[in-house]
Amino acid sequence: WLEIIMAAIDLVAWTQLIGFTAHRELARCEIAAFRYRVLHVAARITRGARQLRLRIDTTWRWAAAIATAWQRLRAAFP
Repeated sequence: WLEIIMAAIDLVAWTQLIGFTAHRELARCEIAAFRYRVLHVAARITRGARQLRLRIDTTWRWAAAIATAWQRLRAAFP
């Protein structure tokens, strides 16, 4: 279970490094704050017309930052 935890920490760190470079507060926040702001957001990944789409509530404070990070992560790993 320790290796699983360490892999999860690495995934969060790389997500912060690649996806949130333009948003300093999300790129450098602690794991608890990142989990609340990004990982616990009410969003849905949908598939249609051969595309993956991120459907996220626009009233969420970090919605634009999460959408930008989604695009950056999708471009980094095609």
